[in-house]
Amino acid sequence: MVVQSKLILPSPSERSVKRIVSELTGIYLRHRTRISRAVYLTLFVALINRIRNAISEQKAASIRQAEARKRAVTGPGSGEATSRKKVELNREFFKNLLRLLKIVIPGWRSEELRLLISHSVFLVVRTLISLYVAELDGRLVSSLVRGKGRDFLL
Repeated sequence: MVVQSKLILPSPSERSVKRIVSELTGIYLRHRTRISRAVYLTLFVALINRIRNAISEQKAASIRQAEARKRAVTGPGSGEATSRKKVELNREFFKNLLRLLKIVIPGWRSEELRLLISHSVFLVVRTLISLYVAELDGRLVSSLVRGKGRDFLL
C-alpha cells in the first residue's frame, strides 16, 4: 500500500467540534503521564534559566558597582569622591521602580494591590484627620490666648 505524504483533513461538515474535542481528550488521557512530565520538565528548565539569568544580572551589577567605586576613588578631585551623588528621577529610576512593582504587585486583581490601595487610602485619610485636628487645636489655643472662654468651650 502507498502511504499518503500529505495530511488530508476531512471537511468541517464531516468532523464536528464535539468529535474533535473527544479525540483530543482521548489522546490526552492515553498520554497523560508523558504530557505532565513534559510540562513539569519544561517548567523546571524555565525556572533554572530564570535563576541563571538573575545570577548573571547580579554578577554584572556587582561588577558595575565595583568599577564605579574604583572610578570614584581614583577620580581627579578628592572632594568629589566624598560628596554624595544627587538622586535623580531618570529613566533608570523608573525602570527599577517598575521592576519592583512587578514583584510587589503580581496582578491587577491580586490581594497585594488591594492591600496597597487600602493602605494608601487610609494614610491619606489619616493625614486629612491630622490636619483637621491641628486646625481645631489652633482654634482652641487662639481662643485661650485671646481670653475668649466661651469660644474655648464651644
